Amino acid sequence: MKKYLKICITVLLSLLLLISVTGCQPNTAKQQEKPKIINISYSTKPLNAPAIVALEKKMFEDEFAKDEIQVKWYELEGPATTEALAGKSIDFATSLNYVSAIISNANGNDIKILSSYSKFPKGIGLVAAKGGEIASVADLKGKKVALQKGTMLHEMLIKALAEAGMSANDVEIISMASADALNALLQKQVDAAVIPDPLLTKGIASQKITLIRNAEGLILGQAVIAARTEFIQKYPETTKRFLEIHQQILDWIQENQDEALRMTTDANGMELKAVTALYPKFDFTMPIDSQDIEKLKESAEFLKANGFIKSDVDPDELINHLVDTGYLPK
Repeated sequence: MKKYLKICITVLLSLLLLISVTGCQPNTAKQQEKPKIINISYSTKPLNAPAIVALEKKMFEDEFAKDEIQVKWYELEGPATTEALAGKSIDFATSLNYVSAIISNANGNDIKILSSYSKFPKGIGLVAAKGGEIASVADLKGKKVALQKGTMLHEMLIKALAEAGMSANDVEIISMASADALNALLQKQVDAAVIPDPLLTKGIASQKITLIRNAEGLILGQAVIAARTEFIQKYPETTKRFLEIHQQILDWIQENQDEALRMTTDANGMELKAVTALYPKFDFTMPIDSQDIEKLKESAEFLKANGFIKSDVDPDELINHLVDTGYLPK
């Protein structure tokens, strides 16, 4: 009887152990689930040193190779980036214009802003012909201003006009790409333009245009790291690892700034002197604080008021849903 009881207890303990092990396996597998490929968009402009260093040093490739994850890069800008996110062609966008992110999300593209990529309000400016009749924002009344509509450049102009007691109705806004806007100003086809660096610095250096107002104090002038919500929910650990690697790149740049600037010079076909002068205008730190959130909500209000997002969208709810900083490195 004792022998039989001992056998029963042994069998019972074995069954309990088996149930315990098999019961844990699905959760463990789920936690360790990883994608086979990560698709990332990038742009080297206006002065995206982190993307350039990442490509040159292959830091993402080397780190993710440890988990047998392949990394693929795609050079994209503007609407092409949000379209690629919506079409699931990319998983992460490393330098997405925050205005594009807001408009895209408001239009049903389920994405999240995970962190700041860069802030460069000093690198965005309203310019006019040097020695002309426009010396202040107030002088723009009735004039033609070239810029890329629906972007932070557009928002900057509207806020600069408001600061001067004016509105968009007081000027004629001509929509065109930034390089074309600068050229149109130089050809005297428009009276002013809103352009970003490095075009801004290049234009001023030509001695043909002058800076009327930069974007500091008006907008964040921010690019963000964004990702598809479906991807980050399926692969939360991979998402955290992605941002950790990005922080490692920023740390490397901090410790090797001269080399990083040389890489940036080569990638953008610029002179080292120009890159060195421009670099301090850019803040590449990742956190998004409460003041940033309020600025993003102001931007959403602007986009709603100007018809870029639907009138029934609540800007506060939109931004609260859009921004998720829970994956940032601790």
